[in-house]
Amino acid sequence: MKSNRTKGKILDTSIKLFNEKKASNVSTVQISAAMKISPGNLYYYYANKEEVIRCIWKERMLKEIEDLIIQYEKVESAGGLLDFFKGAILHCLKYKFFYTEMPTLFVNDNSLIDIYGRVEKRIRSASISMYRSLTEKGKAISLEREILETVACNGMSLLIGVVSYCDVMSLKGFDINDASKIVWERMTCYMRPFFTETMQSEVNNELALRGVEV
Repeated sequence: MKSNRTKGKILDTSIKLFNEKKASNVSTVQISAAMKISPGNLYYYYANKEEVIRCIWKERMLKEIEDLIIQYEKVESAGGLLDFFKGAILHCLKYKFFYTEMPTLFVNDNSLIDIYGRVEKRIRSASISMYRSLTEKGKAISLEREILETVACNGMSLLIGVVSYCDVMSLKGFDINDASKIVWERMTCYMRPFFTETMQSEVNNELALRGVEV
């Protein structure tokens, strides 16, 4: 239907502008101008910028996040872990406006806090499941759940920091390959103390195969 195509185009245009200029610097008037439609036409589909962002989350981002969570839960090897980190950074950079401006977006739309919080809880749960699986295979040291929760939260914060770093470095020509190497280096460095010697060796070999200096 034409209405669905228009709504989809509004979301596509918004993502592009948000990523280029930051969501906080883009207005609905600018979005409508980029699409060459009237602001009134845009408001027919979305009441305001906050609703546009919520719909980007629900209709574009959420399915990708769900797929990543499933992938994370199934990680059993260093190769699988690095594949997950690459998928995660690609997703985060695809929607970098969201991950680099979360505090501002949450202040402007408090409902996003709860929406994101539910997913964050699922990611923590997936992290714990994955880690326990590695522990059972002799690839990670045993940790109490409370500590695992903290490790998972800190890991998520580190990943968001990597997104911001890659966003800034893109101004100097940083591309997806650079971003992949950075996320592999930093995330494996963070997780290394929790790995057994077997897993550390496996990670080192996998990083070397992917052109990352250990």
